[in-house]
Amino acid sequence: MTRRWLNRAAWAFLLTLGCAALAAPWLPLEDYRSMHVELRLEAPHWTASPVLGTDAQGRDMLARLLWGARISLFVGLCGTLVAMFVGVPYGAFAGFRGGRWERTMMRLADALESIPMVVFVLFLMSILQEYRSELAAIGCGRLQLFLVAVGLLFWLPTARVARAEALRIRQLPYVLAARASGMRGWPLLRTHILPNMMPAMLVMLLLTLPRVILMEAFLSFLGLGVEPPAVSWGGLASDGLAAMNPLVGSAWLMGLPSGALALTLLALQRIGRSARP
Repeated sequence: MTRRWLNRAAWAFLLTLGCAALAAPWLPLEDYRSMHVELRLEAPHWTASPVLGTDAQGRDMLARLLWGARISLFVGLCGTLVAMFVGVPYGAFAGFRGGRWERTMMRLADALESIPMVVFVLFLMSILQEYRSELAAIGCGRLQLFLVAVGLLFWLPTARVARAEALRIRQLPYVLAARASGMRGWPLLRTHILPNMMPAMLVMLLLTLPRVILMEAFLSFLGLGVEPPAVSWGGLASDGLAAMNPLVGSAWLMGLPSGALALTLLALQRIGRSARP
């Protein structure tokens, strides 16, 4: 009963957050970029606007939280999909072929996975930043660069799970019967292997999504994520930390985005665990 209630609460929170983030441009809120110096560092109060207070430049924290949710959730979803599109075919092919192909492909994945995650993302971002002007000319900004970097990193765990599932499914009776009837190669992989991997891949997607969101928040906190005036939860937490000082109490500036991030990650983890077979 408790697990069912927690699952429902997680779904309700994520659906409410997602709908509010999508509807942010049409909600009756102050523009998240508008500065009102006379209202700077207004504490949250539930009876008047701004409900969640203002930051050090007088910007509405509720509007900035919702617009930050748009960026954080979008980056998390797109980065996860990139990782799935790379990792699932790679792992499925390795497990399906087996033998020398599998050993070579998985040793390559092991070598890449031995590199520390944060160092790898920072390295990729620094390389891509060298060609920033050329990429900007084709409409590719830091957000797109981050999606590429995350996709090149988070496909590794997905590939390992896809390989394990392909190894398991290829030994099932209906696959052996298809082999005996003469089905080989891509038709066998497309018809029998990939469709039956989807439940495990859905669970992997739900478990990868919070990791990507957390990575984006971490890089934005360091100043390597989205660029102003765009906002994300990590950037809001960084701004809140910079505004805190012993003379002026402004803990909500860091607590609000950190709390939103923590609740989102907990809800996604809860849903991912409940989806496991």
